[in-house]
Amino acid sequence: MQIADAKRAPERLLTWAPLLTGLAASYGPIAYNYGIALYFLSYAHGFVKRGLVGELFLPFAHFSAGGLRTIQFAFTFALFAATYWVFRELLFGSTQDRVFAGVLLAGPAIFSHIAIMFEQPDVTLLLLLLVIAAAFMRLNPTTAAFVSTLLSCVALLAHEGYSLALYPFVVATLWIACRQSRLAWWIAVLQVALVTAAFLAILHFGTLRVAPEVILADAARRSDVPIQRQVFDVMHSTLAQQQQLVAHFYAGHDFRILLAVSLAFTLPYAWLLLQLLRRVLRALHATTLDLVILCALFLTPLALCAFGHDVGRWQSDCAIDATFFLLVLAVTDQRARAELRAWASDSTPLLWLAWFLLLGPIDATSLRSVAHMSVLWAGN
Repeated sequence: MQIADAKRAPERLLTWAPLLTGLAASYGPIAYNYGIALYFLSYAHGFVKRGLVGELFLPFAHFSAGGLRTIQFAFTFALFAATYWVFRELLFGSTQDRVFAGVLLAGPAIFSHIAIMFEQPDVTLLLLLLVIAAAFMRLNPTTAAFVSTLLSCVALLAHEGYSLALYPFVVATLWIACRQSRLAWWIAVLQVALVTAAFLAILHFGTLRVAPEVILADAARRSDVPIQRQVFDVMHSTLAQQQQLVAHFYAGHDFRILLAVSLAFTLPYAWLLLQLLRRVLRALHATTLDLVILCALFLTPLALCAFGHDVGRWQSDCAIDATFFLLVLAVTDQRARAELRAWASDSTPLLWLAWFLLLGPIDATSLRSVAHMSVLWAGN
């Protein structure tokens, strides 16, 4: 019995590798946290985009630093638990299932990224995306399309950036379902049209109607935690003003070097996801057009670089969309699972896991390890 348990130890470790990477990156900054400010943005002064999370917590009269940290840890750990529950068939399946699912979810853009960001709306959007993924895995495609429509609209209320950041996973899943004749094309087109209409309505009617000082004053009455005002300034500014601010960030020489070095270190990660996508699509007898369209969808989050400088966040969204897509296919199509199992049958995934652990998490703008090296370099 002890010998058998010893042989199963590496298998169990791979199952829990994603969680370990997430726990190692969790530390909980609260003061002047960009995303924590969203807890204080609600519909108290009229409907506003990004106000959903704050509206849910509006009944709370006071937030202490410990209370905010506890809430955010609760969201983060709920996301970890939900991921294990949704993909339990893989993470607690055969040895090969555990290997490919564990390694992919231990990537620098998944658990560790969410943990180190430690803010809204990322964790809420991913929780909703997990429910959508579960719907595509457990329900018939038509019902799943309906569920994904509702939840995507809810996600847009939490942050309109969902449309380019995480919604591409939904569109990719609809695309492959239509291509396999499991879903009628008109249902997919209707789904995209409804979500697009919701997005445009939120943009049009969700303008911040009061000055940022009003929101900050409300926040000061509810908490003594310092709140970063940038999120409110951005929401109160015009598109031209936002792009001017973005241009200012990208103009920095050090910032450009940080992005370039971080991109160089993460290119192998992107290459891995591309190769796995190609292998799986080949097993499904998909065409080159399918591969091109899906790659375009998974690169869509990078379009947000035109509206902000959180390059690491959107780079991670690309990886999240592709990873969830591969895992959903592994659950719903035995051909896809067989291909991923074949990849997981030798030592290659373990080498990738070692590389991921060496890289560490991606934070809002870059790899955290690269950011630390740049600080040390500047200090010298």
